[in-house]
Amino acid sequence: MRFLKKKVQLSETWYDQNPQDIKVKLEPETPHSTAHNSNSPSSVDSEDSPIEYEEVLLTSRKKKQTKINPDGNSKNIVKNYGKALIMFALSKMAVMYLNRAIDHKGYAGGVTIEGFKKYYEQRRKNIGTIESLRKLLVPEENDNEEILKYKELFKETSIIFLKYFCVNWIYKGRLMHKREHLKYRMRVLRRVQNPELFTYLRS
Repeated sequence: MRFLKKKVQLSETWYDQNPQDIKVKLEPETPHSTAHNSNSPSSVDSEDSPIEYEEVLLTSRKKKQTKINPDGNSKNIVKNYGKALIMFALSKMAVMYLNRAIDHKGYAGGVTIEGFKKYYEQRRKNIGTIESLRKLLVPEENDNEEILKYKELFKETSIIFLKYFCVNWIYKGRLMHKREHLKYRMRVLRRVQNPELFTYLRS
């Protein structure tokens, strides 16, 4: 493309420096125009005729597209799974499972679903790596009793999603590498069940 632009620029420079040598044909050639009359006012060879240029439409250069890894990568897989786990935990569909887990674990008087959703809503945008996902599952020293219960509830909803809703999410969502996400589904499930060992995804 740059050679075509350079050619057009050189031709325009030549037009500016040699206007007397320019002959522009404005109309298609017809049988009657083979014999030109030098006295004709419509003659295009006249030096007094104005110079006209034809516009040339240049095609725009396409944007350079980066190659996409056909198999995806572990970072995007963890990020997509992490966002899906939080979105499920915050959805209306998870309320029934949260209430069941709260009753089963005896958290009825200690935590609320509203508090649980507020805690994970604030951390939804920070999911991007294995470490960030582990922080939502693994108890830490500075966690109070309420946060420890939230993490247990999140672990429960994550296991339910990976067991019963994950396949539907993979095939009906906008994921590019569906096979890769399905391939690592059970591995992510085992990591969520034992989040302390969740330090890598691919071996």
